[in-house]
Amino acid sequence: MEYHMEDKMSILKELQEQRTDVVSKLKRIEEKKSTVSVEVYEKVRKEYADKLKGIEEKLSEHIDLLTEEVQRLKAQEEDILKQKKDTKFKMEEVELRYSIGEYDEDSFNKVKQENDASVKQFDEDLKKIRENMSYYSSLMTSKEPEPKPTPAPTKAAEPEAKLEIDEHILEEKLPEEEVALEELLSEEEAVKPEVTTEAPAKPEPMKDQGVTCPKCGHVNTADSWYCEKCGAEILGASESS
Repeated sequence: MEYHMEDKMSILKELQEQRTDVVSKLKRIEEKKSTVSVEVYEKVRKEYADKLKGIEEKLSEHIDLLTEEVQRLKAQEEDILKQKKDTKFKMEEVELRYSIGEYDEDSFNKVKQENDASVKQFDEDLKKIRENMSYYSSLMTSKEPEPKPTPAPTKAAEPEAKLEIDEHILEEKLPEEEVALEELLSEEEAVKPEVTTEAPAKPEPMKDQGVTCPKCGHVNTADSWYCEKCGAEILGASESS
């Protein structure tokens, strides 16, 4: 079924009003979140979130219409800006002519009031047009297909995997390396020259250690004739013995 432009705009306007109402209710639900149980909050919030999703899906079916409407509002904005600029120039001219006496005070005030009212209306119209343009543009932007996330390159993970394998291999080879080290130490021990431990040389008996007294047993120096202790003659005694 084909719709005329006016019918399409009527549908679009109705969807916009529905969306505004649902968004407003969702905001109030968030404000009341702390006053109800989690179960109730989640249930009601999901209900209105689903409604909003449905409305936006319907709006997405009219992207072409939204585009046309934005273009129309843009042209309307440019036209109002031109009228506002012309009104401003006209008022400047009136002020100049009033300053040189072409207008009396009553006539000048009347023209000024009319121009001020026109400028105020232009500003209100521009505000409304720009709000609608922003709203339509946001709908169009929100319905643009989102770019698919680029899968992360698998090569980045290869160094880490390789490192784990290397460590595993090293762990497996560790016992073999220990055996090789033990064998090497054994070989080194085998080639070391044998060190024989020699018994300390016995001290040779000292010659002429002294002369023992035959009477008291005191050891006197070798050249002693008499015992240093008892006075007995020892040199002659030793020679006779």
